Amino acid sequence: MLDVWRFKSEIEKIVQKIANGDFSEIETSVEVGESPFEDLRRVLREYCCSIAPLPENALSVAETYNIASENRLDVYFPLWTKEEGRIDLTLFVSCFMKNGKPYIEINDLRAL
Repeated sequence: MLDVWRFKSEIEKIVQKIANGDFSEIETSVEVGESPFEDLRRVLREYCCSIAPLPENALSVAETYNIASENRLDVYFPLWTKEEGRIDLTLFVSCFMKNGKPYIEINDLRAL
C-alpha cells in the first residue's frame, strides 16, 4: 500500500514548477495523463492568481485513493495562491514507484 508522504518531495517539486511558471520543465519531466497539458495551462491562466508553493499541511488535507491492483495512489489536493491562500483549484495526480523511485503523473486540474 502506497502512502502519500512517500511522494511529498516530488509533489512539492511539481507545484513549485507550476508556481514558477516553468511549464516547459513540467512538460519534459512529468507525464500528463487524462488531461492534455494545454488544458492545464489554460486553467491556470484563466484563474488569474499566482500559484504558491504548497504549505506544510497540504498533503494532510489531500484525498488519497490506493488502487492496489495497479500499485497506484491517486491524490487530489488543493492549491494555494499568494493572493488568496487556499483556493478551489484541485490538482489530481497519480503516484507510482518505478524502479524504486517515486513517479508522478498529472491527471487533471479543476475547480471544485
